[in-house]
Amino acid sequence: MSKLRSVSTGFWSDPFIEDLESDEKLLFLYLITNEKTNMLGIYEASIKKICFETGLNKETVLKALKGFERLGKVKYVNNYVVLVNYMKHQNYNTNMKKSAIDIYNNLPKDLKDNKLIIDKDNTLEGFERLLNHYGMVRKIEVEYEEEREEEYKDEYYYEKNNLKLTHEQYQKLCKDYPITTIDEYLGRVTNWKSKEKVKDLYLTMLNWMRRDNVTKLGEVKEQPKEEKKQQAQWTNDPRSGQFC
Repeated sequence: MSKLRSVSTGFWSDPFIEDLESDEKLLFLYLITNEKTNMLGIYEASIKKICFETGLNKETVLKALKGFERLGKVKYVNNYVVLVNYMKHQNYNTNMKKSAIDIYNNLPKDLKDNKLIIDKDNTLEGFERLLNHYGMVRKIEVEYEEEREEEYKDEYYYEKNNLKLTHEQYQKLCKDYPITTIDEYLGRVTNWKSKEKVKDLYLTMLNWMRRDNVTKLGEVKEQPKEEKKQQAQWTNDPRSGQFC
């Protein structure tokens, strides 16, 4: 059964996309729009299938996936595609949130955080925990980094002018914060108009997140009463499960 997937018209002007080669653009577009994509952004897809449906050869696909991984956009682990920032770009209604929870609960054990238990019966809280824990692939990342420790030994996760973030520093952040949050603050600091004043990118990101009291992995913050009231009204609205 086919699904409807919408792509923003700003896709092609995204700096990340603009810097890709033609084959890489095709592959990334395929990864976010193919029939296997779901509400969680984690799905099974073999290299053979990806090659067949895109027309790209195996070498090109593997090289591009490796590049996406180093940029923190996509992980490919045990035949599963993990779209790292997928959830933060989606607008979910109640049914979609339930679907994302179902998909997470049915993932293989090696793709989940064993400490994270999502209750489908409490959709709002369960989805919030899932969203905050979208760094759930960090276990995989750590294991994968251990295998490639020598390869990453002298490389930076981010390096531009005076701003540098090592892979080791990035992994430290992943232990405490969701990947989406880390990417957001990396963008904030590197695009700051006074970025030339930054002496340590890692410490600056960490200080900014602490300053903003950013929710850490495993934390569930109390919602303001007014926001709870609005969500309760939405949940009780018989139309809330409809797609717009």
